[in-house]
Amino acid sequence: MKKTLIGITMTASFLMAACGNTDNEIVATTAYGDITKSGFYEQMKEIAGTTLLEQVVIDKILTDQYEVSDKEIEEQLETYIEMYGESFESALATNGYTEETFKDTIRFQLLQQKAMEDVEVTEEEIETYYDQGKYELHTRHILVETEEEAQQLYEQISEGSDFETIAKESSQDSETAENGGNLGWLSISDMETTFADAAYALETGEVSEPVESTLGFEIIQLVDKREVKDYALLEEQKEEIKKTLRERIVANTEWETVEARLLKEANVTIKDADFKGAFSETLNEEE
Repeated sequence: MKKTLIGITMTASFLMAACGNTDNEIVATTAYGDITKSGFYEQMKEIAGTTLLEQVVIDKILTDQYEVSDKEIEEQLETYIEMYGESFESALATNGYTEETFKDTIRFQLLQQKAMEDVEVTEEEIETYYDQGKYELHTRHILVETEEEAQQLYEQISEGSDFETIAKESSQDSETAENGGNLGWLSISDMETTFADAAYALETGEVSEPVESTLGFEIIQLVDKREVKDYALLEEQKEEIKKTLRERIVANTEWETVEARLLKEANVTIKDADFKGAFSETLNEEE
């Protein structure tokens, strides 16, 4: 998750307290004058601005839709304690935490995780994975960093250049390049979704157009295919396939994507003109 919100509950509580009806209530007194709730709120707006509002809103949405138990928080806390050992307390202090405020952060991280895992896997996706899994594929690939480079190499191969030679000369996969990009026999569980979709669509000897993966851009050649022996029925594999697909989706989804979905579903409306631009970056909207 790329966007972890630190100390959200503690920070949010300050802001919500400042939003009370008694705007003239004194928050603090000094020899030079009092600080009222309304004054404090205006300062919070200037200092924290839309970032804090976004934190408060997303925390409220997550808390309403998902549940994290005290047991889950304690278990995660124990993991951190074991990880840091005797330096745990000093690590908390260095980062400005008490154990209780750190638990707030753990709670939010667990809420994020549950939102990330709350993904739908369709029957069509399950059936596609099942049908692809009936075969193992012998493949070669060429891996490069950019789409432009991949396209240039693909055009060379399309015009008659030898795939293995191009792989040896240009592939950035150090483990397979010298063998002409040979990946050997792969089952469906060995492949990323984009790789599998491209590879299973090929006929023997065919070469795919460039495919983007987590590694970069790949050009795939299907060398051969063979049926998997004693392949189980769909109903026997369905739950395991669903679990695998869900894990793949989660692994390739950034928190910002999930956050944008949650905000759109919540139909958030900003009432304060000073916060007009809140969420515009997350939702890719014009202010």
